[in-house]
Amino acid sequence: MAVVEPTFAPAVPPDAPLVARSKGSTRVLAVVMLVAVVLEVVLLAAVGLLVYLSGFPMFLAVLPLLLLQLGLMVVVLREYQGLLGPQLAANASGVWVRTGLGRKPEVVHLPWPAIDAIDVARGPALRIMSRQGDALFARRAHWRVRSLRRRFGTPFIVDGRRSATEAHQLAAMLDSFGRSGTNWSMPPGSDAR
Repeated sequence: MAVVEPTFAPAVPPDAPLVARSKGSTRVLAVVMLVAVVLEVVLLAAVGLLVYLSGFPMFLAVLPLLLLQLGLMVVVLREYQGLLGPQLAANASGVWVRTGLGRKPEVVHLPWPAIDAIDVARGPALRIMSRQGDALFARRAHWRVRSLRRRFGTPFIVDGRRSATEAHQLAAMLDSFGRSGTNWSMPPGSDAR
């Protein structure tokens, strides 16, 4: 039997038997942030026009602050976009999981034999532990991956607060997939944290 290694995938497949989708409130928050960015651009244009028409340089002090705020809002909105699509999918071959946020987060396919453990961490976050999957990031990993490793011990997580399915329910469903035909199993009591 051929050994299947973890690999990068183009996306989390939305049609797998198990898919961790985003909550509706996550999508609503993304729309609210987008509207706030648009309103910020309108406000910035209005202040710029006011400065131009009035000739009062005191309004110039406000423009750098508005530009800084706009820049920060755009960065937050781009990072938040990573939570809008499916965060995880699973089938009999393995698990696809996002490894970060951002506009184009990396997706890794982890075959079941490559998964060491799955548990629910504080936060709540579903953690998928895979030494073989971590090896994909052998060279200097992206800052998002490094941040997740420091915080959770693995780059393969699903944010339970943003997922439509609770983290402990996802862990139980993954456990049922993982036990069929593989030697992988969850650590005892790990889904009850």
